[in-house]
Amino acid sequence: MKKNLRLDYTLVAEGYAEYSFIPTYLRLMALQFGVQVVPSKLGFKGEKAGKSKVLKEAKAIFTTAIGQGHQLLIVGVDLDEADHEKEQPKHTAECKSLLNSLGKVHENYGNRIIHFVSVQAIEQWMAYQSYRVNIGEKCAPNSLESKSQHELKRRLYGERDNGLVMERVSDKIASAADFDELAKQSRSFAHFHNQVITFLDQYNKTQSI
Repeated sequence: MKKNLRLDYTLVAEGYAEYSFIPTYLRLMALQFGVQVVPSKLGFKGEKAGKSKVLKEAKAIFTTAIGQGHQLLIVGVDLDEADHEKEQPKHTAECKSLLNSLGKVHENYGNRIIHFVSVQAIEQWMAYQSYRVNIGEKCAPNSLESKSQHELKRRLYGERDNGLVMERVSDKIASAADFDELAKQSRSFAHFHNQVITFLDQYNKTQSI
């Protein structure tokens, strides 16, 4: 049996939930393409970085990751507000700002970079699929972005929203999630999800030659 292709990646994101949900998501997605993803130790895992730190330091972290031969670079922030317009101009503007913060790294290595901006926060993404682990009820598409981050964090994590609880709940939801359904529930997740599918498909094809 053919072994899975190895893919080393670096994630730069804001907080505990991202460093649990996204690696689990990526591992499960990659297996569908015969790819084994290996996360690096670069980034902010185990701390609450915040948007400003991501925007300030992602470029330098990715430069190091490229030097270490990592094939995939993922960067993301929260929008921290709703965006109900059809074309989602706030989401588009934040994505542009995020990529601009990478400067020459994005210009030269854009084919290795996947970016995301969750509307309002990654908790909105997770809350859509939380019914699969018996947390709350199934919600209509594009309905949770009007809920505050505080409300959804309390729904997901209870009163103990420390790092360990956030990591445990995030991994649990990601492990049970239907990501194709989530892409229909959240447009900002679909933006990220489609990039991942395209990248993994291309990586599988080029590395299998």
